[in-house]
Amino acid sequence: MEIGVSVYWVITIMLMFHGTDTIIEREYKAKTFQDDWACHTFIHQEKMELLTQQIMDFGDKLKSFELYCENRYAEEV
Repeated sequence: MEIGVSVYWVITIMLMFHGTDTIIEREYKAKTFQDDWACHTFIHQEKMELLTQQIMDFGDKLKSFELYCENRYAEEV
């Protein structure tokens, strides 16, 4: 049996807060992407969907954010 490796992309949300150097990274797990372009297109089109929960969770404590795509590797059997 041959095991292969496939690559997929996920969105990571990096959050920064007022008055602290603390940074929290959250992975958006509702969707994965076959390539980097599809991931960035989704970020561009759905930015508010991605940020709404973060704003509800952290409110005025939230200072800034970044949304970016990261690749992951999965073994295929």
